[in-house]
Amino acid sequence: MRIGSTGVALAPASSKRCRGKPRQQGVSLVGLLVVLVLGAFVAMLALRIIPIYLESMTVASVVSDVADNPELGDARPGEVRSALMRQLQVNNVDKLGRNDISVERSGEGVAIVVAYERRFPLIANLDGIASFREEALVQP
Repeated sequence: MRIGSTGVALAPASSKRCRGKPRQQGVSLVGLLVVLVLGAFVAMLALRIIPIYLESMTVASVVSDVADNPELGDARPGEVRSALMRQLQVNNVDKLGRNDISVERSGEGVAIVVAYERRFPLIANLDGIASFREEALVQP
């Protein structure tokens, strides 16, 4: 046994080694399965939600483009609706109905409001709902 400079006995150098079974590190099989199940659930949600948001971004872009079109500055609401429906058809947005689109004359021009909901299946009988609303004003 050695004695240090403070007068306290020091343990022998050989006792610092871990004796017996070494401690294992890493993920257990159960932990790995939990991570895989959570990852699969997140991937499934992403595959169902991402197309809905991509469609929403397309609708927002179409509404903005129609509102910024200088040819529609003096157009009637019916002409603006027709231009909007044509652009939505060109961009392959076919799930919007006439009830989802409101085109009305307001004090400053023609107001476009597109408000709609999308339902998507999650698991078994559980559904998710995403609500969207895009507004724009076609100014003369």
